[in-house]
Amino acid sequence: MRGPGKAIASLVLAILAPLGLVITRPLAAFALLLTFPYNGPSKLPWVAPLVLWSLPMILGSISTGLAIAVIRDAKQQGSAKGMSTASLCVSGVVFVIGLLLSTSLILMMH
Repeated sequence: MRGPGKAIASLVLAILAPLGLVITRPLAAFALLLTFPYNGPSKLPWVAPLVLWSLPMILGSISTGLAIAVIRDAKQQGSAKGMSTASLCVSGVVFVIGLLLSTSLILMMH
């Protein structure tokens, strides 16, 4: 796949990552319910964040790798680098949102 194709794929995957958070959020809440402690601290506080991050992490990692490959290629000019930069920005925002959601899930376990 050449530069513009990689840049477009990177941007599409970066845009799909927040949808992955939307899809996995109810599943993470269900995992939180299943691992909720009735007495004392939870022995499995990592399960809900793991479920939350499962799909967005895959999409974000592939998107970031493609974007970095396009930016490193010195021959690419214009829109390909712009789309890759936008992809990295979207991936960063998704990471921060996911981190906040993970923190809220962990705080619910205590």
